[in-house]
Amino acid sequence: MAIDFSTLLTTEQKRSVLTARVEQFANEGYQHTLNKQISESVGDAEGVAASDAAIATISAAIEIHQAELAALPAE
Repeated sequence: MAIDFSTLLTTEQKRSVLTARVEQFANEGYQHTLNKQISESVGDAEGVAASDAAIATISAAIEIHQAELAALPAE
């Protein structure tokens, strides 16, 4: 029996969680963008690849969170 956690939160609580997570992911994405620039500047191909992978995951996470936000009822 799985709990549907979304039913335990109000719309405003969901909006707050989603907004905070998007901001957190954006911060992480920015850091990985800087890491990628650093890796490129020193010729670290593995670092560039790791940054690219992290950026792709973070981008997907932001898109999913933004879709959830858009699906919430209007304020």
